[in-house]
Amino acid sequence: MWITAGSRDAIRLGYLAAAKALNVAAAGDEAVKHFLTWLTETPRRWLIVFDDLSTADDLRDLWPPRRASGRTVVTTSIEDVDAFGEDVHLALVGGFDGQEAVEYLHERQTGSPHRTEGAAELANELERFPLVLAHAANYVASRDTTYAEYHRLWSARYEEVAPRHGWLADTYMPLRPGFAFHIPVVTTCSLSLDLASGLTRPVLDLALLVDGGAIPLAFFGTSAVARHLTAHQGRTVDANDVRSALAQAHRLGLVTIDAQRMLRLDPWMRRVLLEYAELTVLDERDRNTPNDWISPRPDPPDIGERAAGDALVEAWPDARNDPVGNQVFFAAATALRGWADEHFWRNGGHPVLIRAGTALKDAGLLDPAAVYFQYLHGMARRRLGEDHHETRSIHGHLVTVRSLIVRGEVTELDELLAEQTRTLGPHHRETLATRSHVAFAHASATPGDRGSAEELEKVLADQRRVLGRNDQDTLFTRYFLGYLRVISGDVSGGMSELKKVLKDQRRALGFDHVRTLYTRQMLAELRIAQDDTSGLDKVLHELIEDQKRVLGRNSEQTLLTRQNLAVVRSRRGDTAEAATELEEVLADFTRVYGADHRETLAVRRNLAATYSELGDEVGALAELELTMNYANRVFTPDDKDFKSTSDLLDRYRHSAYWQVMDEYEREWGSDEYLLSQMKGIISSRYFRNEAFSMVGLWKSLLSEGTAPRDAEGTLTIRRIAACWLGLGGYAVDAVAELEQILDGCAEALGPEHLLTRFTRRNLAFWRARAGRS
Repeated sequence: MWITAGSRDAIRLGYLAAAKALNVAAAGDEAVKHFLTWLTETPRRWLIVFDDLSTADDLRDLWPPRRASGRTVVTTSIEDVDAFGEDVHLALVGGFDGQEAVEYLHERQTGSPHRTEGAAELANELERFPLVLAHAANYVASRDTTYAEYHRLWSARYEEVAPRHGWLADTYMPLRPGFAFHIPVVTTCSLSLDLASGLTRPVLDLALLVDGGAIPLAFFGTSAVARHLTAHQGRTVDANDVRSALAQAHRLGLVTIDAQRMLRLDPWMRRVLLEYAELTVLDERDRNTPNDWISPRPDPPDIGERAAGDALVEAWPDARNDPVGNQVFFAAATALRGWADEHFWRNGGHPVLIRAGTALKDAGLLDPAAVYFQYLHGMARRRLGEDHHETRSIHGHLVTVRSLIVRGEVTELDELLAEQTRTLGPHHRETLATRSHVAFAHASATPGDRGSAEELEKVLADQRRVLGRNDQDTLFTRYFLGYLRVISGDVSGGMSELKKVLKDQRRALGFDHVRTLYTRQMLAELRIAQDDTSGLDKVLHELIEDQKRVLGRNSEQTLLTRQNLAVVRSRRGDTAEAATELEEVLADFTRVYGADHRETLAVRRNLAATYSELGDEVGALAELELTMNYANRVFTPDDKDFKSTSDLLDRYRHSAYWQVMDEYEREWGSDEYLLSQMKGIISSRYFRNEAFSMVGLWKSLLSEGTAPRDAEGTLTIRRIAACWLGLGGYAVDAVAELEQILDGCAEALGPEHLLTRFTRRNLAFWRARAGRS
């Protein structure tokens, strides 16, 4: 199976398509688990290809199992291969050697030896790069010319292409890894595009908009595409015309059309088409005439996007009947959103935005669908207003998905309870345990409702009668009742009940029984919430040792208690010690449970707060920015942890801003005019969230005329500038700068100076963001 792996959701949709082919009865994430289990157990041979994986984290918990009968292949431009773990065979795709390149050029002109004149010289000029040689061979065959003549044309075109496309890559469109051979490829592709006639170029421009790795040919056969091309060609265009254009693009090597009726754009060709589109936009904006060698787009900017969206909605298959098509169309819609989000919202939204969300919902991926519709609803409220019909429609989809999530969890328990009651009987231990969980689920959904808690009390009475007062399940139902009082608002009454439960658990089950440990942990957390930390250090130390011995040092409960101990230390004033412990807990949580686990993000929030208390406001902001990135991905905006992270982020943004201002005033307060000017500029950049622009401003402060008076001042300003560089999206550059700053701090201020410690922590953070060890 071949999965276009542009996102984690796309990978899961690919797995769901495989589960459908295997007639798996489950849906959503449960079907994904069934499929992975099938891969482990089946004697059949299998191969899975993840094409163009953008980040290793998208495969977290989704890696196919290692089996002698199975193979997993990943194509990617990710440079950090260590992110894939150990025991991975790495195959770097290189180019031809000199002999191979010349032989290839000759083979491509079999039967026409006169065309091969100058093949060796051209191969050397093009550095034996296979893709470029393929385009050259296509051009020579199509024009019935020679490699020597192509070489002459290529050199002339290179001189025209280099200034504009080189400038574009350095300013508007930074190159992705692996694009070092950029200008020669642009030159070659521009010559190949000259061969395209009629509708071929307009069709390629549409393909560019929806290129999520593979584009179904059904997209190009829609009435929406025909209408769009008819309007912009000044003549009637039908499906046959479009098919002819696609065939020409395939014949010229501009695209690939495979046996599954999928069109694929080479990443290099996609890049070239993107640059042409961007240059056309800039030329029209500046009212300049494009150079002769640029074939202008057939339509003005922001015209083809709505047609592409209409075509996706028209051709999108049902997720249940065609899960493979659903996955591919979802990837295409994601690509289109990158182009057209702004344009869509200026015109009242577009149905393809909602269609992408329903694709996730219909496939059973309810949590990703909820996150997506929450994002969409927020955008609609900001762009269209609360009362706009599109906003209300999106909100309706969000409510539906959320209700399915809640109903799904409770329904599964209810169905299990019904099955156990029928097969095991109403008084069986397992039936009573499930009754307890169902009653607590319903009661916790409406805390404070006395009627909701009555069923839980009935279960407790039945457990006491059937199992006994000291049975672990009976005591755990009492734990549920105590905790229910806490979340209903009666914190002191709930804690009092939990203490009684703990006393009986110690006597009946033992001091280190799993459920005894659970109650001990909950009481400690409630004491922290009540700010009752007197003597809590000793309690938490003992609990951690017991949890390590019984549950393991990597269990979630052990890690949570370690976090709680760090929080207590921070409140006691041992902030530096608490930061160190939280950094270690964060590393363990990320390693064991993943970077976007709810408790991992809670540790990040606490760590950011600790950095802020130490005085590193910019470091705290960086930690919260990363936390918010994950929160946006896994939580809905009405989630309590999402709101907490959002509120903290706003606060730390302001704290970091004032730290910057205070540092500037400390060093240059004597020049009131310069101070006021720079404050105004910094404020404007900050409130527009232009992190990268902040870097330039801070670097300007290190110029000869305004340099700080001492080494500490210079290193402080450099550290702040480096952190803003990372916040602007340049993590690798931030690492390089911070490495130099750390050396300077250690030499000038000593290894334990506060600024040295801040820099060391900042460096570790941005190294992790840059994917470096």
